[in-house]
Amino acid sequence: MRRRAETARDIELRWPTGLGIALAMASGRVLAYRRGVPRPVVAPPRWNTGGQAATVTKTAVDAASVAGWLTGQLPTGRYHGLVIGSPHGAGLHLAAALGVPWLPASFELATPDVAVRDQSVGSTTADNTAAAEAGERGAQAILATNPDVAVRQVYDPVWRGWSASSAAYAVVRWQRLPGAYKDWIAERLRPGAPIIVTRDVGRWLTVAGPDGYAFQLGSRASGLAPDDYLDNRDAAVLGERPADSDGERSVDRGLVEDLRRFAAAHGHPVRQVLYRHPDVLSGAVADLYRDWLRAGSRTGNRLVVECGRLLDPWHVMRAGLVPYWCEHPLRSAVRAASWWVAGSEPFTAIDVLPEPPGVTLPTTAPLAEWEALAGFATRHVLVDPRCARAYPTGAVPAHHATQVLRAQPPDLPYLPFLDAQSALAGLAERGQRDGLLVL
Repeated sequence: MRRRAETARDIELRWPTGLGIALAMASGRVLAYRRGVPRPVVAPPRWNTGGQAATVTKTAVDAASVAGWLTGQLPTGRYHGLVIGSPHGAGLHLAAALGVPWLPASFELATPDVAVRDQSVGSTTADNTAAAEAGERGAQAILATNPDVAVRQVYDPVWRGWSASSAAYAVVRWQRLPGAYKDWIAERLRPGAPIIVTRDVGRWLTVAGPDGYAFQLGSRASGLAPDDYLDNRDAAVLGERPADSDGERSVDRGLVEDLRRFAAAHGHPVRQVLYRHPDVLSGAVADLYRDWLRAGSRTGNRLVVECGRLLDPWHVMRAGLVPYWCEHPLRSAVRAASWWVAGSEPFTAIDVLPEPPGVTLPTTAPLAEWEALAGFATRHVLVDPRCARAYPTGAVPAHHATQVLRAQPPDLPYLPFLDAQSALAGLAERGQRDGLLVL
């Protein structure tokens, strides 16, 4: 029994995790259901662990195998476009409305050992430096066998002692378009099909290490600002003060340039959607869905507010719902959603799926704020009961969103997919007032 548990833990440690992986799998599901074809069955790649416990520092991670596994999630056939970029629920909803796949520009690896510190060392500069050094050792193992990636070690002491996977994880970002993505674009995209890159251009403080490695103290998940993690009396990490940089969910510029060159050589235009904060893209895509539904003689008056991994783009499309996605269950996210709903034409029905954070923080939105958000509806008001019972310190599995949204009545027949140019024009129009840029 103990050996079985250790094996399960090893698999979890060596296999990519994070929101991007979950969204890519969801993209494969929605395309399979919409096309009425079976979902591909793709076994996870097996890379060498050398017979050791498969922590990042001892595992030969193969980023090319991860890329191949991601494209393998997509049903066979040819497509009239592709969305690639930062992990964002609204980005996945955009791809679903266009009828095209969504692929991530990075993936995460759990690094719980980075969050394990000597009990005598508190959340101080010494603690942060120890985490940065541990993350660097793991990053060197990844970079040694993957020259086309960069590694960002994220350490958030707010989550230490509660969730090791939330407290420490490595973000592996492709700096060049991986071979599996190139093959998929060359073989599966129709001539002239556009490629849309969604880019989170939020900022954070990081410390640059050896070539290809950076250390980030804190994350957006806590709702704190970068400066909140630093003791201004002694803010040095690894002997250096953190400098302004892109956030952990940004897309590497090298990947964008490589994609543009490759796409141009194969006759595919590349467009970019840039947003500084995730709420901006969520509101713009929700507006886009409502216009799309109404153009198809639907009411567009039923809203579902999703959070974190509690989302299901297939059942949103099947039921003719308007989706609004919150990245984290934070006060700031709920208030941004509330402002968006208040400024929109009233919805007759609002269903809310708040993902419990697992721990109570001052920045966590209380359940009452989620209930107030649902209260904007004129008829049907519902905060999912299971989520409400578990909130904020419990847990709800990601597939619960599927179970809930499956109960929504279908809105048939299915609408024709959105045209990419029309969708980008709609996003650009909204971006002028919301801070979203379409290039």
